[in-house]
Amino acid sequence: MNPGAMLATYQFDFGPVIDGFPKLMAGLVVTVALAVSTMAVSTPFGLAFAFARLSRIRLVSFAAHAYVDLFRATPLLIQIFVIAFGIGPALGIKVDLFVLGVAALSLNVAAFLAEIFRGAIQSIERGQREAAISTGMTERQAMLRVVLPQALRRSIPLVAAMWVSLFKDTALLALVGVSELYLQGYLIMLDSFRQVETMSVVALIYFVLTYPQSLLIERLFQRYRVRD
Repeated sequence: MNPGAMLATYQFDFGPVIDGFPKLMAGLVVTVALAVSTMAVSTPFGLAFAFARLSRIRLVSFAAHAYVDLFRATPLLIQIFVIAFGIGPALGIKVDLFVLGVAALSLNVAAFLAEIFRGAIQSIERGQREAAISTGMTERQAMLRVVLPQALRRSIPLVAAMWVSLFKDTALLALVGVSELYLQGYLIMLDSFRQVETMSVVALIYFVLTYPQSLLIERLFQRYRVRD
């Protein structure tokens, strides 16, 4: 049958989705908690790895470089599976699924944040650091008081973009049993056989959650963009 004809004769029924809406909201709470927890963990780690990348100690710089390249160059889904079904069982560790999800996402996000922070730090003119040192500051003080505040300000739009993307990436954790929004929708879909209705509502919830934040990011890009 022609797909258009099938769609025309399809009888929509959002009843099962409405009945399961409390479950979707419970999943949404988990999704938001995953995103907030991941950013809270990955931001300081990302900043630490950015400084490690810039370290003059070769071993430290090499280790940070290897970590960042590994997690940026491999799919997040594979990282989640390795952490969930590889590292944990190999070490004999039984971890709560929520904690496992935050750990997997944080390792990935921290690698990307490390490059964002490193690029922002290196974008600050070296003359500013030298001028600060000439006033009597140590190199560390110049970094913390002069360079880092400007670098963090410049990194705000890209960090915000990572934040919005993170909400969508949490859906991958459904494959290892984390009860976030997508998994709750998937379970409702299995019970009701209303694939189109269920996933349309799930997509709408993601849209309502992320689109206003996307608009905010556009404003942040305009406000904090680097001007020559």
